[in-house]
Amino acid sequence: MGTRAFVGRRDATDPTVAHLRYVHSDAVPEYMVPTLVAITQVTFAGDSTATVAALLAHTWAYLGADVTEEDTFLDGDTPVPGVGMILGAAETQPPTTLPVARLADLPAQWVYLIDPHAGTLTVLSTDDPANPAAIYTFTHTAGGQR
Repeated sequence: MGTRAFVGRRDATDPTVAHLRYVHSDAVPEYMVPTLVAITQVTFAGDSTATVAALLAHTWAYLGADVTEEDTFLDGDTPVPGVGMILGAAETQPPTTLPVARLADLPAQWVYLIDPHAGTLTVLSTDDPANPAAIYTFTHTAGGQR
């Protein structure tokens, strides 16, 4: 089993609430940060609003800007080119919505929150979600940490 995470955004009208989707594997920051930047910059031409919409549309086996229509993972999983592999068994579940204060309750090690208005990606450990591990801008690669 790989490192698990949730990816999504804070609610646009109530920032104390987050809307999230599960990512089953390959969710360590060293992989996810450049992957989310690539999905935003390459797949969605820098449109982080479109990125969030695509990420919240499915539960993910894994994410990857290099995923193609021909890729396979496990039986029942479906590729979304330029975004990732949909986790087949969980596809009928809606996004997870919960108070940001409860991010530590998630069954994952990491949470990645995209803010389309600020153009940022906040990386949170579920061990200490009140203190971001890092905040990146989408105008730079992973070197754009601030």
